[in-house]
Amino acid sequence: MFKKKVKRYVALDLNEYILRAIVMGGNEIAQSAVYEYPLEKGIFDGDILEDEMALYETLKTLIHDWGIKRYDIRFFVPDSTVMMKSFEHPTDVTAPKLKGYVEMELGQTIHLPFSQPLIDVYDFKPNDGEAVLFAAPSEEINKIAGLLDDLHLDPVTADVRALATIRFLEKTIDLEENKSYLITEWSISGVSISIYTGGNVEFLRYQSIDTFKEKWQSKSEKDEISFVYDGEIEEYRAQLIDQIAEIERILNFYRFSLYKGEKAVDEIITLGDSPEMDYIASEMTANFVTPVTYIDDSQVQKYHPNLKSKHIPLIGLIYREA
Repeated sequence: MFKKKVKRYVALDLNEYILRAIVMGGNEIAQSAVYEYPLEKGIFDGDILEDEMALYETLKTLIHDWGIKRYDIRFFVPDSTVMMKSFEHPTDVTAPKLKGYVEMELGQTIHLPFSQPLIDVYDFKPNDGEAVLFAAPSEEINKIAGLLDDLHLDPVTADVRALATIRFLEKTIDLEENKSYLITEWSISGVSISIYTGGNVEFLRYQSIDTFKEKWQSKSEKDEISFVYDGEIEEYRAQLIDQIAEIERILNFYRFSLYKGEKAVDEIITLGDSPEMDYIASEMTANFVTPVTYIDDSQVQKYHPNLKSKHIPLIGLIYREA
């Protein structure tokens, strides 16, 4: 009997500070190889690729070092470019046909603020006549995909980071069907905010954090990259407090504007790779009446002992079928 060929692929996470990768040579995450590499300032501005040649040269070296030439690549759509839009559809349009339906209706009954979008459609409750469209302008995604293709890699999946994170939470901490969760995922330069209820994403927003990029210095220890703020950390923490205040406004908007006081977020889940995660979790717990759950390394390692909380989006990317 011939053994079925195992598809080798890389789950790739890029931002303006760091490149992370989980290399899957088989079906088990426990047997994966985990890498990270600090990126030079100026390659990305926020999550938008600015210096394609510099990223090309960096990846060219890493591909050789990691032995991943001709691997499939799964990566994330830039957070700041993603928009979410609910839409109605005829009940006889089944889930497999929804994407084609949206493509046909773009510019007719479904309108987006940019041309030539790349789209993904989720039908959280089949046969209810409603679904959710996630869309992003194709330019930035094609820029990264084209660069990967030039490096003899095969970009097969571009996912929304917030959805990958929710995918991880669904499969691990057992989100309750009748509860509403506000999920915040923090990086050095931004926070992704989503509200999730019973399999449905009701809200999605990305907010950038104003910080002095040149003050964040990377250091390597035991094959891991960490970042330290070379300045008065309180000036950065003031920006975090502003974001936490904005989250409170979103909680109130959800409760009083969307649901007229009849429904509220039941639990806040916070996670991320920000060096200030302990501070963020502490401030959120102190400022919100709504219970706050902080997903730290120990909770991830119950399921994947070789990974940490900073890998949650990549784990969700692996959980997704390409």
